[in-house]
Amino acid sequence: MSSMVRKAILLAVGICAMGTAAGLGVAFATSSNEVVAGLTAEKIEIPVPGKVLMWPEVTEKVASEKKDDENVLTVKYKTEVWGNVVADFSDFRAKVAETLADARGWVRAGIKFVEVSSGEDVDVILSDPAHLEALNGCSGELSCTTWNNQVIINDVRWREGTEATRTVGMGQRDYQHMVVNHEMGHWLGHYSHVESCPNGGVAPLMLQQSTGMRGCDTFNAWPLEWELWANKK
Repeated sequence: MSSMVRKAILLAVGICAMGTAAGLGVAFATSSNEVVAGLTAEKIEIPVPGKVLMWPEVTEKVASEKKDDENVLTVKYKTEVWGNVVADFSDFRAKVAETLADARGWVRAGIKFVEVSSGEDVDVILSDPAHLEALNGCSGELSCTTWNNQVIINDVRWREGTEATRTVGMGQRDYQHMVVNHEMGHWLGHYSHVESCPNGGVAPLMLQQSTGMRGCDTFNAWPLEWELWANKK
Protein backbone atom coordinates (compact mmCIF):
# COMPACT_ATOMS: atom_id res chain seq x y z
CA MET A 1 0.00 0.00 0.00
CA SER A 2 1.32 3.47 -0.90
CA SER A 3 3.03 5.63 1.68
CA MET A 4 0.78 8.43 0.49
CA VAL A 5 -2.20 7.03 2.39
CA ARG A 6 -4.05 9.66 4.35
CA LYS A 7 -6.94 9.18 6.71
CA ALA A 8 -9.76 11.66 7.02
CA ILE A 9 -11.89 11.72 10.17
CA LEU A 10 -15.29 12.26 8.66
CA LEU A 11 -18.30 13.90 10.25
CA ALA A 12 -21.76 12.61 9.34
CA VAL A 13 -22.95 16.01 8.22
CA GLY A 14 -23.33 17.67 4.83
CA ILE A 15 -20.85 20.20 3.55
CA CYS A 16 -22.37 22.22 0.74
CA ALA A 17 -21.00 23.69 -2.41
CA MET A 18 -20.07 27.25 -1.48
CA GLY A 19 -20.72 30.23 -3.77
CA THR A 20 -23.01 33.14 -4.44
CA ALA A 21 -26.60 32.74 -5.45
CA ALA A 22 -25.58 33.52 -9.01
CA GLY A 23 -22.25 31.78 -8.81
CA LEU A 24 -23.43 28.17 -8.68
CA GLY A 25 -20.02 26.86 -7.71
CA VAL A 26 -18.99 23.77 -5.80
CA ALA A 27 -16.67 23.50 -2.79
CA PHE A 28 -15.70 21.42 0.20
CA ALA A 29 -14.30 21.92 3.70
CA THR A 30 -10.69 23.03 3.61
CA SER A 31 -9.20 22.79 7.09
CA SER A 32 -9.47 21.53 10.63
CA ASN A 33 -12.21 23.22 12.64
CA GLU A 34 -13.28 25.44 9.75
CA VAL A 35 -16.93 26.43 9.96
CA VAL A 36 -18.68 26.17 6.60
CA ALA A 37 -22.34 27.16 6.33
CA GLY A 38 -22.86 26.53 10.03
CA LEU A 39 -21.13 23.15 10.03
CA THR A 40 -17.71 22.29 11.44
CA ALA A 41 -15.21 19.97 9.81
CA GLU A 42 -12.83 18.59 12.43
CA LYS A 43 -9.30 17.21 12.05
CA ILE A 44 -9.33 16.87 8.28
CA GLU A 45 -5.91 16.18 6.81
CA ILE A 46 -5.41 17.83 3.44
CA PRO A 47 -2.34 18.52 1.32
CA VAL A 48 -2.09 22.20 2.28
CA PRO A 49 -4.18 22.56 5.46
CA GLY A 50 -6.36 25.60 5.80
CA LYS A 51 -5.55 27.08 2.40
CA VAL A 52 -6.97 27.26 -1.07
CA LEU A 53 -4.26 25.89 -3.32
CA MET A 54 -2.37 28.25 -5.61
CA TRP A 55 -0.43 27.25 -8.71
CA PRO A 56 3.07 27.63 -7.15
CA GLU A 57 2.10 25.40 -4.23
CA VAL A 58 0.50 22.64 -6.25
CA THR A 59 3.29 22.50 -8.80
CA GLU A 60 5.89 22.19 -6.06
CA LYS A 61 4.10 19.28 -4.40
CA VAL A 62 3.37 17.18 -7.46
CA ALA A 63 6.17 14.70 -6.87
CA SER A 64 5.15 14.05 -3.27
CA GLU A 65 1.41 13.88 -3.84
CA LYS A 66 1.27 11.79 -6.99
CA LYS A 67 0.76 8.07 -6.49
CA ASP A 68 4.05 6.19 -6.23
CA ASP A 69 2.71 2.66 -6.69
CA GLU A 70 0.61 0.73 -9.17
CA ASN A 71 -2.10 -0.37 -6.76
CA VAL A 72 -5.59 0.04 -8.12
CA LEU A 73 -8.20 1.57 -5.85
CA THR A 74 -11.66 0.14 -6.56
CA VAL A 75 -14.46 2.55 -5.64
CA LYS A 76 -17.96 1.11 -5.47
CA TYR A 77 -20.66 3.66 -6.17
CA LYS A 78 -24.44 3.58 -6.31
CA THR A 79 -26.57 5.96 -8.36
CA GLU A 80 -29.92 7.18 -7.11
CA VAL A 81 -32.39 9.99 -7.60
CA TRP A 82 -33.91 12.41 -5.12
CA GLY A 83 -37.19 14.16 -5.75
CA ASN A 84 -38.84 15.31 -8.94
CA VAL A 85 -36.02 15.60 -11.44
CA VAL A 86 -36.46 16.51 -15.09
CA ALA A 87 -33.36 14.78 -16.43
CA ASP A 88 -33.76 11.15 -17.44
CA PHE A 89 -32.30 9.04 -14.64
CA SER A 90 -31.24 6.17 -16.90
CA ASP A 91 -29.35 8.64 -19.05
CA PHE A 92 -27.78 10.15 -15.93
CA ARG A 93 -26.58 6.72 -14.78
CA ALA A 94 -25.10 5.93 -18.16
CA LYS A 95 -23.32 9.26 -18.43
CA VAL A 96 -21.92 9.05 -14.89
CA ALA A 97 -20.54 5.59 -15.69
CA GLU A 98 -19.07 6.90 -18.91
CA THR A 99 -17.37 9.80 -17.15
CA LEU A 100 -15.93 7.67 -14.35
CA ALA A 101 -14.56 5.09 -16.81
CA ASP A 102 -13.10 7.64 -19.23
CA ALA A 103 -9.36 7.30 -19.83
CA ARG A 104 -8.98 11.07 -19.38
CA GLY A 105 -10.34 10.96 -15.82
CA TRP A 106 -9.57 9.60 -12.36
CA VAL A 107 -8.63 6.21 -13.83
CA ARG A 108 -5.28 7.86 -14.58
CA ALA A 109 -4.74 7.99 -10.81
CA GLY A 110 -5.18 4.22 -10.54
CA ILE A 111 -8.86 4.36 -9.56
CA LYS A 112 -11.49 1.98 -10.89
CA PHE A 113 -15.16 2.83 -10.39
CA VAL A 114 -17.73 0.03 -10.22
CA GLU A 115 -21.47 0.64 -9.97
CA VAL A 116 -23.23 -1.54 -7.38
CA SER A 117 -26.75 -1.85 -6.02
CA SER A 118 -25.60 -2.12 -2.39
CA GLY A 119 -22.46 -2.00 -0.30
CA GLU A 120 -21.31 1.19 -1.97
CA ASP A 121 -18.47 3.46 -0.85
CA VAL A 122 -20.15 6.58 -2.23
CA ASP A 123 -23.59 7.52 -3.53
CA VAL A 124 -23.85 9.55 -6.75
CA ILE A 125 -27.21 11.28 -6.58
CA LEU A 126 -29.25 13.26 -9.10
CA SER A 127 -31.30 15.63 -6.98
CA ASP A 128 -33.96 18.24 -7.54
CA PRO A 129 -33.17 21.68 -6.07
CA ALA A 130 -35.78 21.33 -3.32
CA HIS A 131 -34.09 18.30 -1.79
CA LEU A 132 -30.71 20.00 -1.92
CA GLU A 133 -32.17 23.11 -0.31
CA ALA A 134 -33.60 21.01 2.52
CA LEU A 135 -30.28 19.30 3.21
CA ASN A 136 -28.45 21.02 6.03
CA GLY A 137 -25.52 22.94 4.60
CA CYS A 138 -26.49 22.67 0.93
CA SER A 139 -28.28 25.01 -1.45
CA GLY A 140 -30.88 24.47 -4.14
CA GLU A 141 -28.70 26.50 -6.51
CA LEU A 142 -25.65 24.26 -6.12
CA SER A 143 -24.25 20.78 -6.41
CA CYS A 144 -23.05 19.36 -3.12
CA THR A 145 -20.61 16.82 -1.67
CA THR A 146 -21.17 15.64 1.89
CA TRP A 147 -19.24 13.89 4.63
CA ASN A 148 -21.92 11.18 4.40
CA ASN A 149 -20.23 9.92 1.22
CA GLN A 150 -22.75 11.59 -1.07
CA VAL A 151 -21.90 13.23 -4.37
CA ILE A 152 -25.08 15.15 -5.17
CA ILE A 153 -25.59 16.62 -8.63
CA ASN A 154 -28.13 19.39 -9.04
CA ASP A 155 -30.67 18.42 -11.71
CA VAL A 156 -30.91 21.97 -13.09
CA ARG A 157 -27.14 22.32 -13.39
CA TRP A 158 -26.92 18.86 -14.98
CA ARG A 159 -29.31 20.00 -17.71
CA GLU A 160 -28.31 23.64 -18.09
CA GLY A 161 -24.83 24.23 -16.70
CA THR A 162 -24.21 27.74 -15.37
CA GLU A 163 -24.05 31.19 -16.89
CA ALA A 164 -20.28 31.18 -16.39
CA THR A 165 -19.75 27.87 -18.18
CA ARG A 166 -22.06 28.81 -21.03
CA THR A 167 -20.22 32.11 -21.45
CA VAL A 168 -16.90 30.35 -22.07
CA GLY A 169 -18.47 27.88 -24.48
CA MET A 170 -18.43 24.80 -22.27
CA GLY A 171 -20.90 22.38 -23.85
CA GLN A 172 -23.40 20.59 -21.67
CA ARG A 173 -21.71 17.20 -21.96
CA ASP A 174 -18.39 18.81 -21.00
CA TYR A 175 -20.14 20.41 -18.03
CA GLN A 176 -21.53 17.03 -16.97
CA HIS A 177 -18.07 15.46 -17.17
CA MET A 178 -16.65 18.37 -15.19
CA VAL A 179 -19.20 18.43 -12.38
CA VAL A 180 -19.05 14.65 -11.83
CA ASN A 181 -15.24 14.63 -11.87
CA HIS A 182 -15.00 17.76 -9.72
CA GLU A 183 -17.41 16.50 -7.06
CA MET A 184 -15.84 13.05 -7.08
CA GLY A 185 -12.50 14.79 -6.68
CA HIS A 186 -13.76 16.35 -3.46
CA TRP A 187 -14.83 12.91 -2.22
CA LEU A 188 -11.44 11.46 -3.15
CA GLY A 189 -9.74 14.00 -0.90
CA HIS A 190 -9.38 17.23 -2.87
CA TYR A 191 -11.07 19.24 -0.13
CA SER A 192 -9.58 22.54 -1.28
CA HIS A 193 -10.10 24.43 -4.50
CA VAL A 194 -7.40 25.73 -6.78
CA GLU A 195 -7.98 29.48 -6.63
CA SER A 196 -6.78 30.77 -9.98
CA CYS A 197 -4.51 30.49 -13.02
CA PRO A 198 -2.10 33.40 -12.52
CA ASN A 199 -0.31 32.56 -15.77
CA GLY A 200 -3.34 31.56 -17.82
CA GLY A 201 -3.55 28.15 -19.44
CA VAL A 202 -5.94 25.24 -18.94
CA ALA A 203 -8.19 25.37 -15.89
CA PRO A 204 -7.46 22.75 -13.21
CA LEU A 205 -10.40 20.43 -12.57
CA MET A 206 -10.52 21.52 -8.93
CA LEU A 207 -10.91 25.20 -9.82
CA GLN A 208 -14.52 26.44 -9.52
CA GLN A 209 -15.20 26.76 -13.21
CA SER A 210 -18.93 26.95 -12.48
CA THR A 211 -18.39 30.47 -11.17
CA GLY A 212 -15.74 31.73 -13.57
CA MET A 213 -12.37 30.99 -15.10
CA ARG A 214 -10.28 33.09 -12.64
CA GLY A 215 -7.50 33.85 -15.07
CA CYS A 216 -7.56 30.49 -16.87
CA ASP A 217 -7.76 30.55 -20.65
CA THR A 218 -9.45 27.21 -21.36
CA PHE A 219 -12.16 25.26 -19.56
CA ASN A 220 -11.40 21.68 -18.58
CA ALA A 221 -13.44 18.69 -17.42
CA TRP A 222 -10.60 16.34 -16.43
CA PRO A 223 -7.94 16.19 -13.70
CA LEU A 224 -4.60 17.65 -14.71
CA GLU A 225 -1.46 15.58 -14.21
CA TRP A 226 -0.63 17.12 -10.82
CA GLU A 227 -4.21 16.54 -9.62
CA LEU A 228 -3.91 12.74 -9.99
CA TRP A 229 -3.90 11.74 -6.34
CA ALA A 230 -6.44 10.55 -3.80
CA ASN A 231 -6.33 10.08 -0.05
CA LYS A 232 -8.75 7.13 -0.17
CA LYS A 233 -5.99 4.77 -1.23
